[in-house]
Amino acid sequence: MKKNSKAFLKCINETHITSVRAGKEREKFTGIWMVVVDGRIFGRSYYGAERSWYTALLKGDKGDIKCGKEIIPVKGIKPGDINSINGAINKAYEKKYLVRAYNKKWVDGLCEPERVARTMEFIPV
Repeated sequence: MKKNSKAFLKCINETHITSVRAGKEREKFTGIWMVVVDGRIFGRSYYGAERSWYTALLKGDKGDIKCGKEIIPVKGIKPGDINSINGAINKAYEKKYLVRAYNKKWVDGLCEPERVARTMEFIPV
């Protein structure tokens, strides 16, 4: 398994909106909130749409993450250790996105159980 480069993790940490695309017919990237915890990259699907980056990755489609000018190919997995790492992911969302008060409702939303259940870990391939 490849590891995320320090430069790419730094980009994720410093970029408010990171882009993801997944699915065979997808050409455009979708901007989402991503966080880094213990050198691992996570994102959550807010709305859980039937046709989305999240569902494409869940079905096993390959995807890409774009941060800055760098694009890395990824697969998505539901983290097997979500129960033990969830608190750290929630804190990472709070630390990164609560720098703006108007983000509070979105951060709170991402920490709700239905969205925690839609946590995706992005693994470089």
